[in-house]
Amino acid sequence: MKLKKLPQTGLIGIFLTLLDQLSKWWALQNFTEPLDITSFFSFRYEQNYGIAWSILIPMPLLIILHIALVIAIPVFAYKNLDMHKNVSLFITALVLGGALGNLYDRIFRGFVVDFIAFSFWPVFNLADAFLCIGIFLFVAFYGKIKRVS
Repeated sequence: MKLKKLPQTGLIGIFLTLLDQLSKWWALQNFTEPLDITSFFSFRYEQNYGIAWSILIPMPLLIILHIALVIAIPVFAYKNLDMHKNVSLFITALVLGGALGNLYDRIFRGFVVDFIAFSFWPVFNLADAFLCIGIFLFVAFYGKIKRVS
């Protein structure tokens, strides 16, 4: 039964990847100049060649690590989470969608498109948000979603 849920989770992850890529396309079309919404929120196009907070890692290594992460996410979920629970599916899809969105950028653009800017935080994108939310939910709900042997 648990194996039947993985394709559903993958489809949600792919949908989130497409949403992320659509938002990045929109940013590329519209934010050649920063757009200040408020004094602390704006849209600002940036090219991120590194990982979190633009920490630089050689691109081939970064792509290999990213591919390993995309493979490890469903394997980890299958082995360690109760995939009968919708929250497990949602968390896995969020992390998978975020990882795939940024992996696509790294492979096809050579950098990650970032465009969401808060004055108190580094510029990020939807894939980054999906990853952070998914990891936060994983930590918050782990006791309720872990697979019981």
